[in-house]
Amino acid sequence: MQREARFGFNPPVEAGIKLSSGQMIPEGHTTFQPNRLVLEAAHRAAVDCFGSLAGLRLSLRPARRYLFQEPPDVRSLQVELRKPAFAALVAEDDPDAEAQLVLETEPISPGIRALYRAAGIPVVTVKCRLGACQFIYERDGFYGDLRPAEELVDQTVQFLLTCAQSAFYRGRLVRTVAERQIAERLRGIADEVNCLVHHRMPFGYAVGYRPDLPGRAARQTIELVLGFDPRHSLAGEVVLPIRVETRPAEERDPEVAQLDEDVAAFAVRAGIPMVAVERTAAGEYAVTCSMDGIEECIIAEDDAQGWARYFDVACKVALERACSSLRGTEAQHSG
Repeated sequence: MQREARFGFNPPVEAGIKLSSGQMIPEGHTTFQPNRLVLEAAHRAAVDCFGSLAGLRLSLRPARRYLFQEPPDVRSLQVELRKPAFAALVAEDDPDAEAQLVLETEPISPGIRALYRAAGIPVVTVKCRLGACQFIYERDGFYGDLRPAEELVDQTVQFLLTCAQSAFYRGRLVRTVAERQIAERLRGIADEVNCLVHHRMPFGYAVGYRPDLPGRAARQTIELVLGFDPRHSLAGEVVLPIRVETRPAEERDPEVAQLDEDVAAFAVRAGIPMVAVERTAAGEYAVTCSMDGIEECIIAEDDAQGWARYFDVACKVALERACSSLRGTEAQHSG
């Protein structure tokens, strides 16, 4: 049997799921493993240097297009803009999660660099060579290559932060009331369990590289992601991606709607814990989950208690699954 996926999650599939591309994901072809967001020395250096600044938090892997006040309409750069920077620094108490400083760890193209410069976005590219940190700071045409001695790294980071704080045009990583309600509850949960809340992450980074994941679906934005804090975990593993759609089905772009169906289908087939939040025609939100035992519910946009009740349960189940999977991986490696 086959069934067409929809945005949101239905009961498990008997044999497989057919994506809009025509590709069939067969039963058992993919298996759940929390994706790791911190993999390289430069990633670890960025976390260690910028992850514990007072009043700030890291949002890992935000799609670059949302680091601007308005997503740039440059056709030749749309694929790159949908790919993520390594991280954005945001204020802990900022409900809109405005990007204070962008962190890159990989070379960026001249086109993206020009867009950052034109928008006045402060960017630090973090490199790590032979255990030493290198910070390349760029903003408004200014370029600084800083290679501090180990004992001066913290001082250098504070200097870079001071330079960045005068930036005026900042992209908001949280853009809707529903996202704010969910993010507020997620941050409360995250503080209790050594996790972080990430924003606007491409689906491919939320779930990791999988050869059977279509590229267009991999670039679809996931508004909120709960993940282990990389300061307290090996690799900042993803716990729970959350897709939030604020337009009713009848108002949505057909192409985006189809991508959402593909993402939901893949999450079901791969056994990936995920929540889908979709606005209804009545203005409330239908909330569904790919994990067994969590029922669909309808929540009003301003119902803070309703969001809290739902995500308390969903996050608990997702955390248990992530921890169980990681323990299994550790046991295999030790064996």
